[in-house]
Amino acid sequence: MPRQSNPTGTAPAWPDPVLFRFLQGVGVAALLGCALLALQGTPLLGPEWSRARILYAGAGAVSALTLLAMGTLGRMLRRVEAMQTTLLARLDREGSRRE
Repeated sequence: MPRQSNPTGTAPAWPDPVLFRFLQGVGVAALLGCALLALQGTPLLGPEWSRARILYAGAGAVSALTLLAMGTLGRMLRRVEAMQTTLLARLDREGSRRE
């Protein structure tokens, strides 16, 4: 099976790695906010039990975890792409030696 390469010889245009770090940072901040909101729904930090605050915090935590996952997946894809580029360059060098 022939290898497919980018005709321009450059890596595909992925978003900047700062974007992925930013997504992770916002996700962590949102998780901390959700934890605080959940604690405010208990007598520990709030006046009494508040089922609505706890449920609202849980719903927000799902979105925060999604942001964390998107940032992590983006960073992983960039690493895999870099490894693939390195491996393809190594295969090209070894192929040119054999010819």
